[in-house]
Parts: sequence; structure tokens; C-alpha cells
Amino acid sequence: MEFKAIQRFLLERGMAYFYAVFIAGYFLLPMASGHRRVYYLLVLPAVLLLWRQLADFYRDNLLSGLLMLYVAYMMGSLLWTADFESGAALAALGYSLCVLSFCYVSGYLWIQQAPRMDMLAHRATWLAAVAALVSIVAWYLSHPFPVSRLEPLGVMHHQNKASNAYGVFLVLCMHYVFTERGRNNRAVYSALALALLSLVILTQSRTALAAVCVGLLVLLGYRALAVAAIGTATVWALMAANTQIWVNRVVDYSFRPGIWKQVVLDMQDHWWFGHGYLIDPRVQAYDKVFSHAHNSYLASLRDGGLVGLALLLAILAVALRWGWDLYRQRGERIYLALILYGMTSIAMDYDRLLVHPKELWLFFWLPVALVMAAHPVRHAPVTVRYPGHNQ
Repeated sequence: MEFKAIQRFLLERGMAYFYAVFIAGYFLLPMASGHRRVYYLLVLPAVLLLWRQLADFYRDNLLSGLLMLYVAYMMGSLLWTADFESGAALAALGYSLCVLSFCYVSGYLWIQQAPRMDMLAHRATWLAAVAALVSIVAWYLSHPFPVSRLEPLGVMHHQNKASNAYGVFLVLCMHYVFTERGRNNRAVYSALALALLSLVILTQSRTALAAVCVGLLVLLGYRALAVAAIGTATVWALMAANTQIWVNRVVDYSFRPGIWKQVVLDMQDHWWFGHGYLIDPRVQAYDKVFSHAHNSYLASLRDGGLVGLALLLAILAVALRWGWDLYRQRGERIYLALILYGMTSIAMDYDRLLVHPKELWLFFWLPVALVMAAHPVRHAPVTVRYPGHNQ
């Protein structure tokens, strides 16, 4: 009886509350380790307790099946990795479980508790914007303005990862600017969007700015080109104002093609199944050692070969098609914008996708999860009812 009561509490409101605490923790908690514990202690147990309801919800869901297949295959590649170590393998399996649980619970809540989650999404944009403003003020009180690269507060200290996470809420905020009713509401979200855009620009992250431009292009059409032009010009001006940054980041940017080329060259004799998931991700190029592939597509190729890359591309192809269906049939642009945002982000940086709770969950896995749940429920064409139509 007590178990049933716990399940009922989680289904009615508990899971949504735990999930909201976890999302807020990206901006409010000072330590990444503490933020992960929130997921491990609150959200993950709730998902495991409700596995049967989640399994029923995602039954016959193509995207859910592809996601499961991708994770299973990538974890299967542990069997032939040259750098196998039992502790690292167990950690990878645990991270994969967490990614799956996050995707499943995100989509489930988005549909099953739509009003509550819609309110959470609105509040999250407010929280992200306030955190952006506080971060800007706190950072530049003790660092040169505006040439130093902003490091936002919260658990997101690396500029590229942080700006990509905040950028998701910038895209969401612009969605609200054009969908909310009332001039005052639109003005509020315009102000919030300005704060978020300022943070993305001040982090000087070209990866985040490119992803934002792609996302806004879907939402705003040609009007996004003005945002892209202003943002790009400002970022380059900020870097040019600091000689060291200009040398380290503008000149070093040319290293990416060499890194990508070396990852491909290292695939010799491992094209089909890859090196295995625990292979050392470091790349030697230009007489330097880089920490990772700077491209998650190539990372999937490196670890899982053409099979692993094909599974990832299949996930994204279905997600894109479903996002397009939601736009074409229901006029909901936001899903397509978020999917393209995540796809752009991982094309210019990052490495493995099956990781512990971190920013990558917000800007890549969350869009996949929302499309995965929304399309089967909403993809049917909307019936237009005219005045006088019999109900």
C-alpha cells in the first residue's frame, strides 16, 4: 500500500517537483558534484519506481527505440575497447542509464503534466535570465570589462558549455516573445532574451553563437540574420580588443579542422565498429595534444564506428522529421529550432554524449526528449472548426 502511495505521489506531482529542483540546480547550485547528487537522489529513483508507466508511455515509439539501440550499442562497444577498465566501464553504464532516464522522464512529464511543465519552462527562462544578469555583474566587478571571457555562476563554469546551456533558454525565450499574448508579456520576454543574449556574447563562445543563430533562424526567419550579424560582430570585436584572446582563440580556431582530420585518420582498420567506448579521447594534431575530438559526431564514429555514427544520425533524422511535422501540421516551430540548436552545438565542440548530469543534457538530450514525446501525441493534423460548425 505504501509503495502505491509513493507511486501516486510521484505521478501526481512529486516527480515534476524533483525534476524542477534538478533543472533549477544548473543555475543555483555552486558545485557540479552537488548538482549531480540531486539527480541521483531525487530524479533517478523516481524514474526507476515508475519504469512501468514510462514503458507504457513509450511503447511503439520509434525515436525511443532508436535511442535505446544507440545507447545499447555504444555500451556494447565496451567489450572491444583497447583501454577497458572495469571501474570506467561501470561508470559509463551508469551515465548511460542516467541519460536514458532523463530523456524518458523529460518527455513523459512534458506531455502528461503539460500545464505544470509549461509553467516550469516559463519560470526556467526567468531563472536563466536572472542568473545571466547576476553572472555578468559578479564577473565584471573583478575582471576587465568587456574583454575578459565571462564565466557564468552556477555549476556551468566552462564558457562554451555554459553559453550553450543558457542559449537554449534564449531560444525558448524568443519563442515566448512571438507566442505569448499581451504587449506586456512580450516586452518582459524581450528583456529576458536581451539578458541571455548578452551572456552568450560576453562568454565569446562561437559554438553557442552559431547554435543560437541556427535556432533563431527557424523561429524568426530572416529577422534572425540581424541578431546573427550583431552577435558575430560583437564577439569578434571583444576578442580583437584583447591581443592574447585574439591569438589564442582566433588563430587556434584553425586547429579544429586538423583535429577532425586526425580523428578520421585514426579510424584506419576500425571503420565499422570503432575503437570502443573507453578509448582515450585525446587527439594529437599540430604537435599538440587536444583533450577531445571537438565534434560529437566524430566521437561517435571514433567509439562506435560507422554503426555508432549511423545510429546517432538515425536518431537525429527522426527527430528532425518529427520536429518538421510538428511545425508543418501544428505551427510549433520550437521543437525544430531546439533540435537544430543541439545538432549545431555538438558539431563544433564536445565529445561523448552519454555523460553524467551536465550542460549537454540541456542543449542536446532535452530537445530530443521533447520531440520524442510530443510527436506521437500531437502530430495529427489540427481540425479547423468554422463558426456554425456542428460540435
